[in-house]
Amino acid sequence: MSNPAPAPERSATRRLRWLRLLLIALVLAIVAALLVQVLLPPERALRLVLARLEPTLGLRITFEGDVEYRLRGTPQLVVREVSITAPGSDPSDVPMLQAERMLLSLPWKTVRSRGADLEITRVELDAPRLHLPSLLRWLDARPPGDGKVPAITDGVHIVRGRLDGDGWYVDGLALELPALQADRAIDARIAGTAHLDALQAPFRLQLHADRAVDARDLQARGTLALVHAAGRLDTTLQADATRIDADMPGFALSPLRIAIDARWQGADADEPLPFVLGLYGALHVGGDGNALGFAPMGLALRGGGVVPDLIAGGRVALGERLSLALDGRIARWPEAWPALPAPLSDSTQPLPFALRYDGPADASAPVGLRLEHEHASFDGEARIAAMLGWFDALATGSPLPPLRGQLTADRLEVPSAVLQGVEITFDDGSGDTPP
Repeated sequence: MSNPAPAPERSATRRLRWLRLLLIALVLAIVAALLVQVLLPPERALRLVLARLEPTLGLRITFEGDVEYRLRGTPQLVVREVSITAPGSDPSDVPMLQAERMLLSLPWKTVRSRGADLEITRVELDAPRLHLPSLLRWLDARPPGDGKVPAITDGVHIVRGRLDGDGWYVDGLALELPALQADRAIDARIAGTAHLDALQAPFRLQLHADRAVDARDLQARGTLALVHAAGRLDTTLQADATRIDADMPGFALSPLRIAIDARWQGADADEPLPFVLGLYGALHVGGDGNALGFAPMGLALRGGGVVPDLIAGGRVALGERLSLALDGRIARWPEAWPALPAPLSDSTQPLPFALRYDGPADASAPVGLRLEHEHASFDGEARIAAMLGWFDALATGSPLPPLRGQLTADRLEVPSAVLQGVEITFDDGSGDTPP
C-alpha cells in the first residue's frame, strides 16, 4: 500500500485543484450564458448559472450592471463590479476578490465541449483587489479535485490592482503575462508598490520560469526601491532560484541568489552612498501568506567611504514583526569612520560582529550590536535611522555615533596619558534604558 502524500503537499495540491475548479466554473458560466442568451437576458442567465455554482464552490459571486458578451470571432464575456466572498462571512468583511471589470475570453472548442476541453484565450482584470488571507483560507478548506492547469493562450492583463495581506499591501499592481501553459516557459512583467508600516517599496520586475507548473528555475530582473523618512534606497537587482520547493506549505525558493547594485540617498545627505550586496540562502513564504523567512542566509557587502566590506550569515523573518540575527566579520575599520586611538588603530585583524533585532517591521526599534576588536569590544544598541543620519553628516557632525552601550578596551593611548582597563559608556540621549 502506498504511503499518503505529506500534509503540506496535499494542501498545495488541493489549492491548485480548487483554483482550476474556480476557472472551470467561470467558463461554464460563460458557456451557459451564451447558450441561453437567446431565451433570457444575459444578466439573468449569468445570475442563474452562478446561483447553481455557488454551493459547489463555497463562494458567493456577484456583479453589477450590464453583461457584455460577444459571439463573433472568439466568444467573450465582460462583467463589472465583480465581488467574490465566502458564504457566512461578516457583511463588513473585505471580499476575497473585487474587480471593477473582468473579461474572460475562450475559444469555440471550449464552448462546444462545455468546459471539458478547457482552454482560455484571455483574462483581463481592471482594478482587482485580492484579500490574500481570505483566499488561502478558502483554498485550504476545499476538498480534493482535478489539478490540471488550463492553458491561457492570449495572456493575462491586470491593471491598477491591489493585494492585501495582514499588516501589508501592494497597490498599483500591474501584470502582463503573454501566455500560460503548464509545461512551457513563462515570461511576465510585474510592477507595483509594497507598503509596510512606514516603508514603501516600489518595484518593476521581469520574471522568467522554465515551466508554469513544477518550475525548477526562476529568474527576476529589475528595480526595487525602499522609501523611508530617513532616505531612499534605489537598487537594480538580479535574482535566480534553481529549485522551487512545492512540498512546503506556502512557497519556497532554495537556493536563492540575489545580486543588488544599490545607492542610498539620505534625507539630509548631499551625495548618495553606493554599495553592492549579495544574498544567498533559502526563502520561504508561509502558508498563511503573511510570514516571510530567509534562513539560512548568507550575505556579502562591498562598499566604499563609510560603507564597510563585510560578510555575515544568519536569518531574517518578516511578518507582523521583523526578526533579524546576523553574525559576521567586518574586513577592516573603514578609513571614513572616525579614527580609532592607538593601539586599536594598529590592528589589521577583521572585526567580528553580531546584530540582533526583534521589533516593528519598519525597523524603528533599537538594533542590538556587539562588535569585537583585537583589544576591545562594544556591546550595546543603535537605531538604524539615527545611524544613517550620522553617516550622512559625518563630515560636519559629531565624531561620536548615536549609540547606547559600553565599550571596554585593554589599553588606550590619549594625549599625555595611557589608560589601562578602560570602560566607556555611550548614551545617545534617546531616553531608552541602556542594555
